[in-house]
Amino acid sequence: MSKEPGPTLGCSVILRRYLPGDSPLIGTTLDKYEVLQKVGEGGMATVYRGRHTTLDRDVAIKVLHPHLSSSTRNRKRFAREARAIEHLRHSNILEIFDYSGTDCSDCYIITEFVDGETLTSVMDRVGRMPSEVVAQIGMQLCEALSYAHTSGILHRDLKPDNVMVRADGRVKLMDFGIARFLDESQVTMTGALVGSPAFMSPEQAREEDLDRRSDLFSLGTLLFYLVTGHLPFSGSNPSVILKNIIEGNRPDPVELAPSMSATLSDVIERLLAPSRNDRFNTANDTLTALAAANHEVGIADGDSEWAVSRYLAEPETYTEDLETMLASVLVERGKNMMESGDHLAALRLYNRVLSIDDENTEVLAVVQGLHQQGSENKRRSTGIWLALGVLAMIALGIGVVVWSGTRPEPEVPVVTVQPEPVSMVEPIALPQSVEPVVEADTEQVVVVPTPNPANLPVVSAAPTPQPVVVQPEPALPEPEPLPSAPGYVTINSGNFSAYVYEDGEKLGFTRQLDPFELSPGVHRLTLRSTATEEREVEVAIGSGEMLRVAVELMPRPGSVFIPPAYPANCRASRNHEDLGTVGALDRVVSVPRPDRRTIVVLDCGDEGVFSHTFETMRQLNESFPPP
Repeated sequence: MSKEPGPTLGCSVILRRYLPGDSPLIGTTLDKYEVLQKVGEGGMATVYRGRHTTLDRDVAIKVLHPHLSSSTRNRKRFAREARAIEHLRHSNILEIFDYSGTDCSDCYIITEFVDGETLTSVMDRVGRMPSEVVAQIGMQLCEALSYAHTSGILHRDLKPDNVMVRADGRVKLMDFGIARFLDESQVTMTGALVGSPAFMSPEQAREEDLDRRSDLFSLGTLLFYLVTGHLPFSGSNPSVILKNIIEGNRPDPVELAPSMSATLSDVIERLLAPSRNDRFNTANDTLTALAAANHEVGIADGDSEWAVSRYLAEPETYTEDLETMLASVLVERGKNMMESGDHLAALRLYNRVLSIDDENTEVLAVVQGLHQQGSENKRRSTGIWLALGVLAMIALGIGVVVWSGTRPEPEVPVVTVQPEPVSMVEPIALPQSVEPVVEADTEQVVVVPTPNPANLPVVSAAPTPQPVVVQPEPALPEPEPLPSAPGYVTINSGNFSAYVYEDGEKLGFTRQLDPFELSPGVHRLTLRSTATEEREVEVAIGSGEMLRVAVELMPRPGSVFIPPAYPANCRASRNHEDLGTVGALDRVVSVPRPDRRTIVVLDCGDEGVFSHTFETMRQLNESFPPP
């Protein structure tokens, strides 16, 4: 038996009794839509679940706050935007059924009702998501963006709050086309930007003309957040965040999620390029790259075992099963890459396995084998260099003596001594050969002539033959030092990651997928990150060595910006510790350990008490939500 509809409110008085936190519309009827219950509220609007009274179907009723709908200019613009996007019909885009029109003093829109939760709600519940789930969500968003871009529509406000996921895993992109309208309403009377600007593109932050690549940048920010649990661009206030977006100051996603897919990391890096010319050109190109991230681990499109719906239903079991599957698939793919000679690509896969299971015996055995192979290659290289040196000396005519145990008797050439002729005396025939006498403990060979027989006359005019001294062979030159093979280092830094520098040169990242090279020897490395305190570490590595180093990084203190909507006399507390008034704090609440759960409470007296919890592994340095 259907419920009798409540009183119908004219569009001119819909929000006259609305106050933040109240729900004056429940039980009333807007035109032909019965308001059943409040399902959500944000800085721009309140959302109700309703029912079409004649079609008997559930709908969502989004009622904009009075300060947004009070302007005639805004109402006309809102109507124009609604007409522009009402024709969008796509399975990944929230469908618009109706809107209030321009004659009403208050604005509302009627959309399909999605039985699910926003990505913000999902992240609050499960924390960061596996790469394979993030890729599937990204692919569905690419489908929605591609359809809208082909229709000439930009979203301009892509963020977790504007994406819903149904229980069956279907992703719905919401608030298409109204972002321009909402952007103009996000500036307060003092000119302060309300809400987080962290999903803006650089060109949007510079107030330049936007194109489809601007939406793709916001998509990259969203994917970064889903896979790491952190926003790529942070700061103590919106101005700092916008500056970091424009300059591209952010960590690598692998720093924060070392177990993520290397291919997904590559996609995110390209989407977040500061210059739009360096990004993917279309959403379809991005979709293809995201699909490749899952195909490389054997997950096909529509695979029910690894579907988003299963993850939403049982995230812990899904993650455990996925990691078990990845360990097997990645090890096998790594072996194939090793056999084909692509060692670095194999190391990327092996390092992901070790990030999931740092005691994986199969991968550790492969890495140890690489080390032993490097040592064997070094010994072979030594023999080759010595052989080449011997051949070179032989080619130059240099005698080479190879010693083995005792020194062999040297071969002595035959020496013929011709005496000077003596006048009027017959020449005396001297012996044609001599017996060598080898002096002990010397390398000189002295040739002594045989004594003259007694029956031969002595001729004084003939000079006495002098001993012939044969000079020893010249010493062999020292061999040139053998070339040494580089070593490979991976630094595991626990929950945090940082850039690795040596003498000002960036070498790589801690807990990365790609090990970085170091020459053999002792290196003093500096670890730097916007999220952690600077740390120095000394690393000693040998030729061809594969080295893993464990380093603990401490997070930098974070902060929470208090928007101007809260009076300066509100008292702020952090984890039940009173900090003073908002004005005395310059509207910034410090967070000594942003990696831990932090509760910030604002006590504004008669205007109310406002509380917000900043969870571990969630975005840091964000603004306190507006009242």
